[in-house]
Amino acid sequence: MTEVETRRLLKAEFIRKATLEQDIKIINRNMERLTKETCILSEQLENQKLEKKWCFDEFGVRTQPDPHTESLRIAGHLQEQPDMTEDVLAVLRQRKCSLGTETAELERKLQAVMNTKPAM
Repeated sequence: MTEVETRRLLKAEFIRKATLEQDIKIINRNMERLTKETCILSEQLENQKLEKKWCFDEFGVRTQPDPHTESLRIAGHLQEQPDMTEDVLAVLRQRKCSLGTETAELERKLQAVMNTKPAM
């Protein structure tokens, strides 16, 4: 094999190696993106399951208003009666606080049940 052929062969191998390395980088980026998208979709699915469980009855009729509709309703009322803004904010803050307290209590009860559950 001559020196020119050797150089040509080395150059071809170098290009092939660089191409493979680039392909690996692209594949890794795609895997990262797909992993992130899968996590997002999984979270959305879990949220939909929870919403279906707690916001709909057994016939599929919504029993609790969805957040978007509820916020539009509140905004409409506030637009009609702007002097009620502070009262609405106070009620929303109070509701947030009570939901936080209720959640903490339920988490405490769940933890107590999990601690008393016999090991299998």
